[in-house]
Amino acid sequence: MRKSTASSLLAVLALALVLRLSPLTRFVYFGSDVGEYFRISKGLLETGHIALPYTGWGVTYPYFPGMFFLVTGASLGGLELSGSLDLVVPSLGALIPAVVFLLAVRALALVLRLSPLTRFVYFGSDVGEYFRISKGLLETGHIALPYTGWGVTYPYFPGMFFLVTGASLGGLELSGSLDLVVPSLGALIPAVVFLLAVRVLHEDRAGLIAAAFVAVAMPHVFQTAHPIPGTVGELLAVSALLLWLRLPRDPRTWALLLPVTLALVVTHHLSAYILIVMLLIGVSLRAVVRPAPAAGVRAQVAYLLVLIGISFGFWFGYAATFRSQILTDVRLEPWWLTLAGFPALVALLGVLVLLRQRFAWRYRPRYPSLRHISIGYAVAFGSAFGVVAFAVAFAIAGTTIRLSTEVLWYFLPLFAFFALSGSGRKHTDFAGAGIETTGWFLALVLSMVFGSFFAPRVLIPYRHIEYAVVVLSVFVGSGFARFLELGDVGRRRVLAAGIVAFFVAGSALSAFPSAGLLANYEEGARPAAIDVSYWAGDNVDGLLATDHRASSLAYGFGGVNATWDTAPLALIADDFATAEDDMLLVRAPGGVARVDYVLVDTDLAAGVQLSPLEPARPLSPAALAKFASAPYQKVFDNGFAQVYFVNWGCPQGSCP
Repeated sequence: MRKSTASSLLAVLALALVLRLSPLTRFVYFGSDVGEYFRISKGLLETGHIALPYTGWGVTYPYFPGMFFLVTGASLGGLELSGSLDLVVPSLGALIPAVVFLLAVRALALVLRLSPLTRFVYFGSDVGEYFRISKGLLETGHIALPYTGWGVTYPYFPGMFFLVTGASLGGLELSGSLDLVVPSLGALIPAVVFLLAVRVLHEDRAGLIAAAFVAVAMPHVFQTAHPIPGTVGELLAVSALLLWLRLPRDPRTWALLLPVTLALVVTHHLSAYILIVMLLIGVSLRAVVRPAPAAGVRAQVAYLLVLIGISFGFWFGYAATFRSQILTDVRLEPWWLTLAGFPALVALLGVLVLLRQRFAWRYRPRYPSLRHISIGYAVAFGSAFGVVAFAVAFAIAGTTIRLSTEVLWYFLPLFAFFALSGSGRKHTDFAGAGIETTGWFLALVLSMVFGSFFAPRVLIPYRHIEYAVVVLSVFVGSGFARFLELGDVGRRRVLAAGIVAFFVAGSALSAFPSAGLLANYEEGARPAAIDVSYWAGDNVDGLLATDHRASSLAYGFGGVNATWDTAPLALIADDFATAEDDMLLVRAPGGVARVDYVLVDTDLAAGVQLSPLEPARPLSPAALAKFASAPYQKVFDNGFAQVYFVNWGCPQGSCP
């Protein structure tokens, strides 16, 4: 008989409860002081108060009466006093393991996602833009259009900004709201993943391990530590997945699913797209593997159509810059061929489902053995290592960024944790929603491949990985449960706990690699970087040339027109003569202008961040040295950042 998610959550307490009540199979009571507890409880039950003074051994017991009120209250509810004393307190103790583990996972997820704030004021290369939009919403009550920053679509997907501003209206200062609210919501995703994994697998221990994996896996931790719309979008998308699984059994789920969907669509376009393709491939794979009509499939298909309709309606009916500048930024000509791939995919899947109806073959999965799950573990570990090795040798898919060779050993604990997915994937075929889960992962892989070749700036391949972590967590939880079951690990509690501790601690410690391991990308904003941004707002009256991170800060906190990635030679050229033409006519996000100021800071010198699809290369010594001569004149220096005025009226070499 299938269990509901609620009953499955309670089932994790069963073993703890049985163990704590097991002494009653041999004794009437269990505990050397139980007689005193009985006497005090009996007195309270009979007289309505606890008598003082007390003549027993435990002289302090009457002064700390909380337990006695619980025991007596249960007796007043109809339970005999001795039974109440025997059962109530041990039953409460049985709640501790599961609740504590879940709370610990949630706390660890939160601590990790807020940990960058111990080193930076803000975390994220676009945080300046988010601050400016949120500040405008707080001050004026609306989000201004058009927008002159780099993220041309940000104002059209305002969900996160309403959350941040709402927290500020509640009394939290805006910068604190931006720092805390979104990462804290990201730390809720492991809890939703627990419910999702339990819904799929009907195994609570698998759900706990799945939640722990999402809580500490670097691709998820690093990304959801950013106060970005994608973090909120992912929480909404995963919540929609959970509700979608519940939809066939409870039509009332629509009441929650529709507002979650609306919030998702107006918050983050990539999350909405990923949810669409995951559900589409998932339900199609289920129909191909198990052609017999599934209960409630019409409701699920209806929701998928609603999701597609709302998303496409919003994208094409309202989000003007998304339609004109994002969807067209692809490698196919004409651009709409990429978009035409979606109805073609739907048609292909429909044909496959119809053709499957002609065959009587039935899929009968075999229950995995210890040998199978061991081989699966090795294959998954090798695959993870191989994918990262490819990024070291060549580049991350869809980018020109090559990782340092050090990542191959740095992420070994994470690889080991992830490899459990290879042990658990096969077993999910026995679960009611297991086939769909495999379909979700297949959808992410296909989307990453398609994006790598045809739309790397739209379907950003590496941005799929955090969603893959969520789906793979279900397989990870299943894999750990299979090792406990088939590998006789379940009886060795210390060994099992040690394995979990190694996976969790090792992965958590690798959640935030140094900038050197991440192609010199420094995501954090230091106090000195905010300082120069405010100074620029008061003193810079022209176009400021700097990299992506510093442009976002200068624009967001100072209101300065900046270059982002539109004038790279202004920074990286070895001399002014090489940079001059690039500086004279710059098509910056804020309009066409000439570079009048240049900002360089310590983090920029270590890695110039231009396009997010390219590595951040350090400034050469010659590139840094050129700012010491004409026509550059230093007008600000706080030890971390320097601002140079470009004196176009001063011929090169003739300025004092």
